[in-house]
Amino acid sequence: MTSISTLGAIAALVVAIVLILRKVSPAYGMMAGALVGGLIGGADLLQTVSLMVSGAQGIVNAVLRILAAGVLAGVLIESGAANTIAETVVRKVGETRALLALAIATLCLTAVGVFIDVAVITVAPIALSIARNAGLSKSAILLAMVGGGKAGNVMSPNPNAIAASDAFHVPLTSIMLAGVVPGIVGLIIAYLLAKRLNNKAWASPIMK
Repeated sequence: MTSISTLGAIAALVVAIVLILRKVSPAYGMMAGALVGGLIGGADLLQTVSLMVSGAQGIVNAVLRILAAGVLAGVLIESGAANTIAETVVRKVGETRALLALAIATLCLTAVGVFIDVAVITVAPIALSIARNAGLSKSAILLAMVGGGKAGNVMSPNPNAIAASDAFHVPLTSIMLAGVVPGIVGLIIAYLLAKRLNNKAWASPIMK
């Protein structure tokens, strides 16, 4: 099997990064980097192309699973289901525990594959309305949403979980289940920190 030298690997990385920084599509940048790295690393053109093809074949399954997770997230957002989930969680938990409700809402969204920035944007209008009614600090509600979203990420079918599943040959469901306890712990910590931040914010007008 053809092997590539360390110099070739470094060259591939440098070329890919430079091209991506120059606004070249990441896919094309990485392909160009791999081609240059292979040639510099001691392989001829045919061997380099063969290595690129065999490498791509090895990640096809992971890519398809990531695309499937992305499709699910897209359907949730476009259909309005994500917004419905957020509103339902907030209504069930109640405004008296608004920070916890917001954290759980973003956790539910990211846990089913919605990216954290999209989850926060989806929940934000509800959060701002609750903040006005309940007199909550904006910093506190943002911390609750981001913390809840990160907690949900730990147990979601995200690209990192899919990559770990493929690399260690472990079922994706096992990876997700292993993240449930850390996710719940993270949710609780995020809620407590947000509550503490809210108390400090109203104790100090500068932080409101």
